[in-house]
Amino acid sequence: MPVDKEKKLKFNTEVAKLKKKAEEVYKIIKDLESKGEVEEENLNLLKIRMAEKYVDLVSIYVGMSDLSMSLLEFKNESYLDTARKCLYKAIIILEEVVSNTVDMPLTENYELLKSLEGITDSEKLRLIRKIGYSISLLEDRYGESSKWKWSFVELRGRYAVVAKNLFNFREYQEKNDPRIEGFEERYDYLFLVKELLVDASNRYREKYELTNHTPDDMKKAIDLLRALKRIHLLFKEQGEVQNVSKRIELWAQKLETDMKAKEKLQKEKLSKDYIKNKK
Repeated sequence: MPVDKEKKLKFNTEVAKLKKKAEEVYKIIKDLESKGEVEEENLNLLKIRMAEKYVDLVSIYVGMSDLSMSLLEFKNESYLDTARKCLYKAIIILEEVVSNTVDMPLTENYELLKSLEGITDSEKLRLIRKIGYSISLLEDRYGESSKWKWSFVELRGRYAVVAKNLFNFREYQEKNDPRIEGFEERYDYLFLVKELLVDASNRYREKYELTNHTPDDMKKAIDLLRALKRIHLLFKEQGEVQNVSKRIELWAQKLETDMKAKEKLQKEKLSKDYIKNKK
């Protein structure tokens, strides 16, 4: 069905505006990269700002895709693919700053996080929420039948880890007082980190069950639970510690049982093939 000329013109006009916005953001990123080359002491801080800008690009490219759908009735996934790459870039940059280690000692990042004192707890929380919103936005636009469906499990897992590693647990302990400025933001951030670890773990478990029972998926699910357990231990949340410990044990047993069953089937198949070939 031919596209209405008026709608095509409107699409080109609106997309041009969004492309200009994207160019402006890329320019800011380039400027931040240049600053990082000469201001090494502020490099981590600059990288956080770069990550923020890459997340901003996600909404711009999703906006282009939405325009294509509403005006041209065409799902232009090239815009979504660019948005997804920008989101991955943001996560990668954050991993460079705070590492991608899942189950690390919670206060290990203390000295590193001191170099990010130029970013407030409120700004950190806003960035982490924005990333979560962007992931959900892309999942929605791609749809349930997308070939990228399961890749979002990995993305959410990496997102949960950088959110945890960016959180200053030692500072939270030192300032765990409603009278100290920023208490609400720190409390909300900690609550969000716990939620993200649970969600990411459940998604890996779901992927394990619904795809091909890849052991690494279950192992990642368990690792995320172990990271959550560290948090509960740090804050002496004994009920939660017991619940998570029990889940880790059950999932580990499930993985072991499945791997043994898979190994048994492989041996039986090899035996049948051997007998068949002998004949």
